[in-house]
Amino acid sequence: MTGRLTIRWSTILLIVLAVLWIYPVLWTLANAFKSTADLYRGPLSLPIPPAVGNLGEAWSRANLGEALLNSAYVASLTVAGALGLAVPAAFALTRLRPPGRAVLFLLVLAPLVIPSEVLIVPLFSIFRTLGLINSLPGLALVNIVFSVSFATVILAGYFRRIPQDVIDAGRVDGAGRLALLTSIAIPLARPGIVAVGVLVAVFAWNDFAGAIVLIQRPASFTAPLALTTFSTFYQTDEGLKFAGLAITFLPPLVVFLLLQRSFLQGLTIGTAR
Repeated sequence: MTGRLTIRWSTILLIVLAVLWIYPVLWTLANAFKSTADLYRGPLSLPIPPAVGNLGEAWSRANLGEALLNSAYVASLTVAGALGLAVPAAFALTRLRPPGRAVLFLLVLAPLVIPSEVLIVPLFSIFRTLGLINSLPGLALVNIVFSVSFATVILAGYFRRIPQDVIDAGRVDGAGRLALLTSIAIPLARPGIVAVGVLVAVFAWNDFAGAIVLIQRPASFTAPLALTTFSTFYQTDEGLKFAGLAITFLPPLVVFLLLQRSFLQGLTIGTAR
């Protein structure tokens, strides 16, 4: 009876959590097909009749096609740079056991306790000196700086779970450090690397603080910045803003659905002992 009650309550909890996560998505999609006047009259009502022209108008007014490409470019550079630094760093800290690795690990953890807002002004000054204002690679570099510590800490947990016997067997077979990483560690930790890559990509896609500071030219706007074009000093076109939101969250949702098996497998491995 206890087991059945435990399963029943756990199922109810999962359903509640699923509703809490899905409802904002459905609410955004519903409001994307309302005019601003209809939205203010009934923010929780169904879009009847639907304002199907919102999507096309939002796409053209905010130039969302170019903004989505810019966001995809920045997210791709961020994932490549963060994983390119975090994977070897996590492997070295957990498997190569360098001298002073405890201090090195604390240095990796340090950026996680510093609010990103504190670093925005210094980063802006540095990037202005380097001529990286209005540069999408520059924005990707900022995202890498803010995400590489998180990625390293998470990946260290995956590499730490690789049996030491496997690493020792590779050394006996003559594998060097690079071969141990590329031939043994990365294949075994691939689900975890995919999971971290998805999280970093979502972080880069949704980044607004770094983008609004570094990107000032409309042609370089990312998706979050493009949504600000629906707001002026005097008013906000809420209907078009919801339509823009619906358009901008679909690409990461599609990527997640395509990679959900590896993502969930990575999360499961990361929590297993």
